[in-house]
Amino acid sequence: MADKARLIPAKMLSSDERVIFETRPSAWLYMKAAALVLIIGLICLVVLLWEWMDAPDIPYLSEAFDGDYGEFIQYGFIAIFVICMLFVAYRWLKWGSTVYAATDERIITKKGIFNKLLTDVPLTMITNVDLAQSLGKRALGYGTLVFSTGRSGGRKGDVVWEAVPHPFDVRKKIQEVLDIRAKPKV
Repeated sequence: MADKARLIPAKMLSSDERVIFETRPSAWLYMKAAALVLIIGLICLVVLLWEWMDAPDIPYLSEAFDGDYGEFIQYGFIAIFVICMLFVAYRWLKWGSTVYAATDERIITKKGIFNKLLTDVPLTMITNVDLAQSLGKRALGYGTLVFSTGRSGGRKGDVVWEAVPHPFDVRKKIQEVLDIRAKPKV
C-alpha cells in the first residue's frame, strides 16, 4: 500500500487519510489519435525541409512549390505542422492532468487542464465496483472501472474510470478496502 500521494495534491487529503492507489489512465487512450496526427505533422515537416536540401525533386510538389502560389503552399504545410503539434501537446496535457486515486476513505477523480473537475465519493456510498475490458483493451493492459454509488438517476450516479492500467489489480485493492470498511470493527 502506498501512503504518500504522488499524483494528487497532499492538501486534498485529510491528515489521517492514506492513499491506497493512484494512477493516470493508460496513455494509449489519449495518445492514439495524437500519434497519427504526429505522423502527419512530421510528414509535412519533412516535405518542407526536403525543398531546402539538395535532394531530388518530389514530382508535382516541387513544381507547385516553385509555381505562382508556392509560398502559400509552404505556409499551408507550416500551418498543418503547427496545428498537429498543438493537438499532440493538448492530448498530452489532457492525459497528464487526469488522475484516479483511492484512499482508505474515498475515491477521487481529477481531470482538467484549465478547468478542473474533481469527483470525490466516500467509500461508504459505493455499492458496487464493475469492470469492463474488451479484447483490445485486454491486449493493451487496461480496462474501465465503474463505481456504482446508489445515487438516484441511474448511470449519472456512477463514477467511471476509463483506461485504468491493470484493472483487475486495481479492482481487487479497492474491493479489499471496501470490505474492510463494510465489516464492523470488533
